[in-house]
Amino acid sequence: MMMSINRTRRTCINLIAIAGALLATASMSLGDEVILRDGTIHTGKVVSQNRRTVIIDTELHGISTRLNLDRRTVKSIVISDDPLPTAPSATPSSSPSLPSIPSITAAEEEDESRVLKRDGYNLVLEVPLKGTFGQDIYPLGIAKSLEYAKEVGVTDVVFRINSGGGEVWCATDMVEIMNEYRGEFKMHMLIESAISASIWPSFTCDTITMVPGSDFGGAVVYRMSTGNLEVDKKMNSIYANKLSSAAEANGHEGILVPAMIVSDNAVYAYKDENGEWAFTDNAEGLTGGYEVIDGPDTILTLKHSQAKKYGLAYTLEEGRSLEEFCEVHGIEKWDNAGDYGHEAVDEAVEDCKRIRDRLEATIAGFRTGQVDFNNAQYIRYAGSALNDMNKYLGQYKRLLKDAEEMHMPSIVDSFGEAIDVTYWQNWIQDTKRDLRNRFRP
Repeated sequence: MMMSINRTRRTCINLIAIAGALLATASMSLGDEVILRDGTIHTGKVVSQNRRTVIIDTELHGISTRLNLDRRTVKSIVISDDPLPTAPSATPSSSPSLPSIPSITAAEEEDESRVLKRDGYNLVLEVPLKGTFGQDIYPLGIAKSLEYAKEVGVTDVVFRINSGGGEVWCATDMVEIMNEYRGEFKMHMLIESAISASIWPSFTCDTITMVPGSDFGGAVVYRMSTGNLEVDKKMNSIYANKLSSAAEANGHEGILVPAMIVSDNAVYAYKDENGEWAFTDNAEGLTGGYEVIDGPDTILTLKHSQAKKYGLAYTLEEGRSLEEFCEVHGIEKWDNAGDYGHEAVDEAVEDCKRIRDRLEATIAGFRTGQVDFNNAQYIRYAGSALNDMNKYLGQYKRLLKDAEEMHMPSIVDSFGEAIDVTYWQNWIQDTKRDLRNRFRP
């Protein structure tokens, strides 16, 4: 009987040990992943990461170990959404415990947050522009990314864009930020899709590169506040002329811009005396034949195949990787500056949306005050409505200051009922004075 109990006990212990080993193995296979640029994948638990290093607990040849990886060699990091399974507490550890990460001072932490540029290497920072301008993309994320790029010695900033456009105020504020950093590093636009407002930052970059299947253009601008097609058409012409000049200054074919914004414009390609492609917006007088890139009745949306054929942009042929991008641009030795561009863009969205929502609520409150004033039958109600309007006006001014500090001073252009602060400030003061004079005893 005793021998049977002992055998049962040993069997249970063995099963627990096996379960613990299986869970330990599962913890590695189901955990985080660090993928290196050379294709190596480390699976385990990422315990620390900053702009310089990534530390992961993993297994090498069945031995638990802690790896300290140079961030420049890391292509991507995948953090598991599921909590890692753990072995039962009764199971003894099959390997010695890992050493804890020593605490560091604030100065050391700041130093660790910097990516050091190596001599003879380009340092490349990727900044994603994905979604809608003014909703998923805000200038604040770009400002933070470029500030960081300057701080750590980045040589090339690659904006990876996949956007159907959005609000022009956002794109133009972004361009202002980009121009502030001109000369600090090269700025590149890697286009997966760049439609409408996307063309503003694209033509501001030093280079434009299109991936297979990409499109670029289609940027007719409409403003809800005008309600007039002729006004919109004139506004588009102004936008087109200004952006065309900027594109030329940055080494691009400025003739493309009007065709992307104004439907009356066209682009024709012909071979010059040297056999090179040249471009014009008027086909008259072209005796040697020409090809139509975009006619006068359509808006130009440039395709990857057209960009390649006419040499209008750099093109990738195999995919859309940063490695191929660098190869096409002759960047042979380079390091990846890490994920800060992705982090900055993502973090900016929540903060900027909060300001936008508060501005919309403040404008709505102000307009309600106007309605209350117009409907007021007694001076007391009229005075209360004026006080409400004045309160919302003060909030509006503070929010405009906050928006400016967050690099989006033009956000009010997106509101059809933006408040004219100077006008309404004077109007409220004058109206209060008139009411006091009218009903003074």
